[in-house]
Amino acid sequence: MLRCSVPDRPGALAALAGAVADAGGDIEAIDVVEVSGGRALDDLFVVVGTPGGLRSLVDGLESLDEVEVVHTGPSRGHPADAVTRLAMGLEALLSGAMDAEHGLTALVGGLLHASEARFRAPDAAPGEDPRTLVIPAGGRVMVVRRDYRFTRTERLRAEAVARLGAEVSRRRPAAGRPA
Repeated sequence: MLRCSVPDRPGALAALAGAVADAGGDIEAIDVVEVSGGRALDDLFVVVGTPGGLRSLVDGLESLDEVEVVHTGPSRGHPADAVTRLAMGLEALLSGAMDAEHGLTALVGGLLHASEARFRAPDAAPGEDPRTLVIPAGGRVMVVRRDYRFTRTERLRAEAVARLGAEVSRRRPAAGRPA
């Protein structure tokens, strides 16, 4: 997965696609994460065919005017998987297949391609860091981390999914009682 900051103007995404093709890469998916201040933050899910292909691809992207490669790393799923992941996670919470904390960390961590998602006591929450989210949830906090910064949009999505998952979990019937 490559996260790139590009100008928000016609042709910018085409230039990225051209650089990927020039390096022998294949784009499997693109997710426009955020658009703000005349810039777009795009996640590209790319397959390269040779060991040197990734370095060649990053070099090609960095040679483009006004393009910044923010992060490179393994993919934790395609953007199109997000709806399926959300639906399956909510169903697991409703059915009782997952307890609330496990379900919420799986939902939020998976949707945001996190390297870690866990619950902690509020007094054990880490300090401010753009690569860490601290989301209040029922007297505890969910700490979500990854190797690159979270955007404001991603923070809002995570908070909304956490509220939704907590409400779904709260409303599920007690064991042995029909829904």
